[in-house]
Amino acid sequence: MSLLRLSRALAALALGAALASPPGRAEAEPITVSATRIDRFGPVTPIGARYGALVFLGGLQLRSDDPSFGGLSGLRLSADGTRFTAVSDRGFWFRGAVEREGPTPVGLSGVEKDAIEGPRGALPGRRGSDTEALEIQGRSAWVASERVNQVLRFALDAQGRAGAGRAIALPKDARSAPFNEGFEAIALTEGGALMMIGERFLDAAGNNRAFVVGAKKPFAFSVKRTDDFSPTDAARLPGGGFVLLERRYVPPLSLSIRLRRLNEADIRPGAVVDGPVLLEASLIQTIDNFEGVSAHRAPSGATVITLVSDDNFSRLQRTLLMEFQLPD
Repeated sequence: MSLLRLSRALAALALGAALASPPGRAEAEPITVSATRIDRFGPVTPIGARYGALVFLGGLQLRSDDPSFGGLSGLRLSADGTRFTAVSDRGFWFRGAVEREGPTPVGLSGVEKDAIEGPRGALPGRRGSDTEALEIQGRSAWVASERVNQVLRFALDAQGRAGAGRAIALPKDARSAPFNEGFEAIALTEGGALMMIGERFLDAAGNNRAFVVGAKKPFAFSVKRTDDFSPTDAARLPGGGFVLLERRYVPPLSLSIRLRRLNEADIRPGAVVDGPVLLEASLIQTIDNFEGVSAHRAPSGATVITLVSDDNFSRLQRTLLMEFQLPD
């Protein structure tokens, strides 16, 4: 083959590779994550026992020697629950497989990481990389950063790896969220619009401000705030509606979490949305700083809710992955 023909062939291969992957995609790096099984959600809740409105399926404590692993604040599992994608508040993607024995999670495998990239490359410092929420549908992903009140949209390749994100348009009111108290919960509605709920972004009545963007006309609503719980994530349930993860922390040692179910039909302009509590737990149970929630339908047809905790890269905290079944 002549040098000219060889150079043309190599150029064609490079072009094909560029077209096959989203532009600007960072190189993925494999990491090892070990898992210790958790068989009890507190003193009297073994696997298979009911807690609140849910049934405990099991959990994992996750560890890695990779210094970037931790701070997990957004989570999505695939529709069948076999794979996961998470984002950390230091600006990394983590992806891999969830290993199970029956309905019980027993470990992670094939875990890889790469940096989340915005329009100008790697997210700038702690302020820009404080990624707190994740949504995925098909070959698109959305990531919210609460410190800069920004949502980036990403194109995904066939392996779920992302190119550089592009900021989506947000209403002016949504961009005025307080520093470090902005949007920690995002989820797609049935119609494909993006629901966003603030952590401590309050309306005049003291409820959490929320927005739906990407619809024909963006609108604002509120989520009822009770007992000083703050939203930390949300996920669309396979059967419709949403599960909302909330946290209450009273320094130095009081931590509680709560799951509520929201009806999508209640979400409309100006509404104050409330919903029943599915689970409320404190440090008596096996909890940590849960910041990510996902929902999928298991092969059995059961709805499974998965939680993940943000350890804040502290030796006093843990990265936990816990699963529950939502009975029909």
